Amino acid sequence: MRMLTEDEFNEWKLHPMTQELLRILEAKRDLLRRQWEGGSYEDWTQDGTALVNMGNIGLCRGYSFVQDLDYETYVSEIEDAK
Repeated sequence: MRMLTEDEFNEWKLHPMTQELLRILEAKRDLLRRQWEGGSYEDWTQDGTALVNMGNIGLCRGYSFVQDLDYETYVSEIEDAK
């Protein structure tokens, strides 16, 4: 598979479906934040709370990675995968 050109990448970022996906990811991140602030990720044990929070931090970072992806990061990720 070939790497996208910068123009192709920018077209993808501006595509209506991509914009909708980014909007959905932002809503999911916002929901995670509100649930965390409300104490939803607390468990009966300290270890349980830590595990639940670590999982949700990872999920939030995944959302953020897609939302914040720029061309330079895309190129770096493609090259690292080789």
